[in-house]
Amino acid sequence: MSGSRFENHLKDQKSPYLKQHALNPVDWYPWSGAALARAKEENRPLIISIGYSSCHWCHVMERESFEDAETARIMNDNFVNIKVDREERPDLDSLYIKAVQAMTGHAGWPLTVFATPDGVPFYGGSYFPPEDRFGMPSFKKVLLAVSLAYRKNRKKVDEVTADIERILKSRNVITPVELRSEVADMAFDAARLYFDGVNGGFGRGTKFPHTMFLKFLLAYYRRTGKGEALTMVRKSLSSMARGGIYDQLGGGFHRYSVDERWDVPHFEKMLYDNALFAELYTEAFEETKKAFYGDIALETIGYMLREMKAENGGFYSSQDADVAGHEGAYYLWSAEEIKAVLGEDAQRFMSFFSVTERGNYEESNTLRISRPVGQEEEPVPDDIKRMKVKLFNVRAARKAPETDRKIITAWNGLAIIALSRASRAFRRTDLLDEAKKCAGFLLSGLRGNDGRVMRYFLDGGADTLGMLEDYALLGHALLSIHQSTDEEEWLEEAGRTAEKMVELFYDETSGLFFDTGADQEKLFVRERDLFDNDVPSGNSAAAQLLLGLSRATNNARYGELAGKILRSIEGIIEEPISHGNFLVVLESFIAGKEERAH
Repeated sequence: MSGSRFENHLKDQKSPYLKQHALNPVDWYPWSGAALARAKEENRPLIISIGYSSCHWCHVMERESFEDAETARIMNDNFVNIKVDREERPDLDSLYIKAVQAMTGHAGWPLTVFATPDGVPFYGGSYFPPEDRFGMPSFKKVLLAVSLAYRKNRKKVDEVTADIERILKSRNVITPVELRSEVADMAFDAARLYFDGVNGGFGRGTKFPHTMFLKFLLAYYRRTGKGEALTMVRKSLSSMARGGIYDQLGGGFHRYSVDERWDVPHFEKMLYDNALFAELYTEAFEETKKAFYGDIALETIGYMLREMKAENGGFYSSQDADVAGHEGAYYLWSAEEIKAVLGEDAQRFMSFFSVTERGNYEESNTLRISRPVGQEEEPVPDDIKRMKVKLFNVRAARKAPETDRKIITAWNGLAIIALSRASRAFRRTDLLDEAKKCAGFLLSGLRGNDGRVMRYFLDGGADTLGMLEDYALLGHALLSIHQSTDEEEWLEEAGRTAEKMVELFYDETSGLFFDTGADQEKLFVRERDLFDNDVPSGNSAAAQLLLGLSRATNNARYGELAGKILRSIEGIIEEPISHGNFLVVLESFIAGKEERAH
């Protein structure tokens, strides 16, 4: 390293996540030609460490390993070390997380990848502890073993990299499927199989919200009238809204729950989650007329506008889980703290929100509503709402979690869609104004004169080229404003965005879109991620935009392009819950065909 011991190559990066690591003793590089060139010149393997600024376990691994002098020495002596912000480079994140999943069967963040100087992975994992524990070897042991294998057993390393390239490229070979309603029926049957009838949601143990799949079930109910689909949606939404995964004081949802009852979350808050939740609860309110769902939708939007909105009208990407190294500290309450604030009202509040002297998380409490059977969808009483305000005001004086101030195009598209939908459902023109302001900023601050959309805006500028999801979700957002206003300018902008998307990302051979544009860096595999994981996949969002445009403009070409995408998604049948947004688009496609048939 040049300069002082604590200087590395991240100090001038814009990404808040990369800046967090700029003073590590690890000689970090950003993903760059310089890092890859050094690895090739010195014949060193790469460590590619991928995370994001609000990730709790990313912070833990930094404290335990990347700030440790001995671990840093091993990394610097044996590897070229690269830090990646997954929010900045979703293409790298998608490619490498699939590689690690193929090698180990599972993956998450922080993602730790060992790769050849060409960037092809041969080993990986997620979090590694500083000492042997949890049945895992220490990170130092892993580093030394990988370094030794790379130097002494290159033939095996080359065999693994060849296998990984083959596996990832084979996933780009698609067998077309017939577009028929039975595909949606099979997805509904899968939902019944995995549904947790006691707590809502799908699966057991750690639970993710699967908002897009719930949205599919709502659409499926509307088309088929199968009440069981609506029951699954209502059970899931009422359970999450009453649980600790929901911020009962400030509104908005945490990322996921570590338990099946939704009681204890991982506490980071993501813009995309809250935008998807706001839209889903709005739809549930429209379908059921239950005021509870309307309250949750508007509280979530209120949180976004209060805490995530920038002065320019865009929305920031995320808020951290930790405060001063303590996960959830901002959101937790002891019984004594509540008594000090509420006095004689404390017992009523504590009973309503399941607060105990012992607590349910590190001797403190997450707030979660206890309701008798049959009252799960009842609104929060007015007296409790007044108590919530008192506690919220006290909480506001606490040290708040850090906010990642990247304004990401795709995620802002989701926010616009939620705002636009809510403006119609709740007849709130102020929410439509917020959607328009955000869209205006994206078009002026994140799109060049040539129509090229950028990934994110930060510190007064935008330098990273946008991905497929940025175009598709921006286009869908513009179309949603048109649907709320009938103003032609928004439809025209949506069309322009779609045309540029086709120009840069479309693959004539497969009928699908690549995740990266023809003008972007070529990686060892050009990715097409078809899973609707945290956000809609680029291809499902593209299909949604194109199908919407075909109906708004009567342009058959857009409909044909959408149909080609939908026919290529054989994975819907195998893993329906991971293709929630594709199923939403498929439902719209089927419903449209049935309407025309009549």
